[in-house]
Amino acid sequence: MLTLLFITNIAATIAFAISGALVAARHRLDWVGFVFMACITGIGGGTLRDTILDVPVFWINDYHTIIVCSVSAIVTYFATQHISKRSKALLWADALGMALFTALGAQKAMALGMNIPVSIIMGVFSACLGGIIRDVIVNDVPVVFRREIYITASLLGASTYCVLHTYTPVAEGIALIIGGTVAFVIRALAITRNLSMPAHEGLQ
Repeated sequence: MLTLLFITNIAATIAFAISGALVAARHRLDWVGFVFMACITGIGGGTLRDTILDVPVFWINDYHTIIVCSVSAIVTYFATQHISKRSKALLWADALGMALFTALGAQKAMALGMNIPVSIIMGVFSACLGGIIRDVIVNDVPVVFRREIYITASLLGASTYCVLHTYTPVAEGIALIIGGTVAFVIRALAITRNLSMPAHEGLQ
């Protein structure tokens, strides 16, 4: 289980770091900007989650996370010349990171003895807050606030993990995989089929 958590955490960090670096590419930042954006995206949500849960922030004593973010940023810096501006690479990297961190955030909260509602919220925070910080820094509209389905995918993925872990005999690792898969599939459908939540009509 520890190995699965470690691998999932690394994969989630790489995915979010790449999404941060791709945002840096869109805004033509230098390599330092790439590393900064990758680190902010890769650790932002988890940092706020751990702060709220009042536990040691996960990357403080785990330097490999920063290294993973930095290496991902540098690789992306040199790889972006092969990525078209019309590519949805940013959306897919962000979707993968969101799905994995959704499950990881909920899992960590439950492991700390939190109830289901709090664990679901921590899953959503882990998945969404890093991207919000990333987009706000470069003055973009955060992807979570656009009409396409995003937070809903994270919410359903975290809920799936928590319900499976609490009320079924499914192994924790399997629940983690299923929860992340649910979040990713819903987000993938939103990307490929332009699915969105109905918007409010606004004030008259």
